[in-house]
Amino acid sequence: MTKYESKNFKSLGLFDKNICDMKKKCPLNKKCVKHRCVDNEALTEIERKNTENENDINLIFAGSIFLNRKALMSGVDSNNNFNYDHLFTHITKDIKNANLAIVEQETPLHINPSEKSFPKKGLNTPKEIADSIVNAGFKVVLHATNYAYIKKDKGIINTLNYWKTKYHNIKTLGISSTLEESEKDYFIFKQQNLAIGIINFSGFIGKSIPKQNKYMVNTLTTEKLSIVDKLKKETDYLIVCMNWGAKDSKNPSKKQISLAKVLASHGVDLIIGNHPSFVNPVSYVRADNGNKALVFWSLGLLIGDEKKSLSNLGALANIVISKGKGNAYLSSYSLIPIINHKVESNEFSVYKLSDYTEELGLKTDKKFSLKKIKEACVKMMGEFASCD
Repeated sequence: MTKYESKNFKSLGLFDKNICDMKKKCPLNKKCVKHRCVDNEALTEIERKNTENENDINLIFAGSIFLNRKALMSGVDSNNNFNYDHLFTHITKDIKNANLAIVEQETPLHINPSEKSFPKKGLNTPKEIADSIVNAGFKVVLHATNYAYIKKDKGIINTLNYWKTKYHNIKTLGISSTLEESEKDYFIFKQQNLAIGIINFSGFIGKSIPKQNKYMVNTLTTEKLSIVDKLKKETDYLIVCMNWGAKDSKNPSKKQISLAKVLASHGVDLIIGNHPSFVNPVSYVRADNGNKALVFWSLGLLIGDEKKSLSNLGALANIVISKGKGNAYLSSYSLIPIINHKVESNEFSVYKLSDYTEELGLKTDKKFSLKKIKEACVKMMGEFASCD
């Protein structure tokens, strides 16, 4: 069990002693390849197949964007104009360096700020956040969340119309304005001989959504698994992005584990989770049919203004998928710790923890301690991240 996995992971069935990862060492006569400890004698052929004409795709996954008061008002000027580019300034380079960057926008876009309900608890997010998401370098935006239908069908339609009208080259996942759209609610990213499939599901039932509008939010159901099966056949590597879990949870629930195992049984290779305000562990799940999937249970908040100090810490998942002449495989993965610099001005921004200073932290809290934040980072992210 790694230092990063909580003590109850073994009892939950999330620890597999037969699986290695890129950070763990195998015995001297073996090497970790495709997350298995392989005998050195058998290694030559495996390496030959997967290094000949190797094709690597670097993916960056970010956590949730949820603009509460400080973050939301940081982008409003004296003339009531909105701009949120400053939120991403210090991580834009990392986002744009990736072949593909994906982020979750937790709430729908608000198109009419003159309505009395704007802004309210971050649930009416200014459409200008979309402009800044694009400027930062994200290419895929996830919308299948428990808040997706908070403004009913109008909120979803307005959100999609804004993306389609202004940014037709940005792929939105997780919400649809028609039943026909919902049946094609997935994305295939291709580079040379490597095709990666991405689907976005909400793990929340959405009881407030009328039956006739259920298709508008891509909720994980038995029926939806047919789309997973279809995409598995059309791609080399399959990723599912899930919105699930309790807001303040630090470990996955039994329901999340059950959903992850179902997805693994249908051939999903990697699961990226969001919604909880805290970074959750990274582990494997194994389905009853033997299939395994790596799960990032939660990346925490990319941007948020929660009162709990540890919610300041989030993470970017840095993933590399590779393919030579053999099958596609996960060649490396890690967490890049980030921190929300929460101040009452347009200095509110997201920093990589490696770039953050004691001086900046004291602007947000007189009791701030960079040492304590880094200790919390180690406790939350362990060997999967560099918290120095």
